[in-house]
Amino acid sequence: MENLQNFQKILFGIGSNLGDKNLNILKAIEQLKNYLFLQNIKISTIYKNPAMLPPQAPNDWDKEFYNVAISADIDVKIFTPLKILEVIKKIEKQIGRHDSKRWAPREIDIDILLIGELFYEEKNLLKIPHEGLFNRDFFYKTVEEIEPKLLEKIRQKIK
Repeated sequence: MENLQNFQKILFGIGSNLGDKNLNILKAIEQLKNYLFLQNIKISTIYKNPAMLPPQAPNDWDKEFYNVAISADIDVKIFTPLKILEVIKKIEKQIGRHDSKRWAPREIDIDILLIGELFYEEKNLLKIPHEGLFNRDFFYKTVEEIEPKLLEKIRQKIK
């Protein structure tokens, strides 16, 4: 029997602004579930927003993003933050994401937003909670919809 103490709530932000955005997001959710053995999955509604762009970005980068948040239970004894990141990169590549310039349009973008109440940083690679969680509406609103209590706990710890 699985040790339930090993399970933590994980939240992902998933976005797409190229190709069949809905299908890309659905594929990402299904692959995250399968690769990471996720359980008790909750999915937010789709939040549509303009792309975040740097000054002087090419006009063809200005493509609407579809974003969702998902929460699930994950076994943190099997999947460390860096292992999860490795799986994410593999999924993004399978769905069609190519190495491109920062802020460029992409078929899929998967971010780890939270893992329970964990605070974790691997310099220039990964920061949990995600640094944009409380200042990007497409993260905040989607997470608030599915995990408001956890979001508030983290907000209190950050203050």
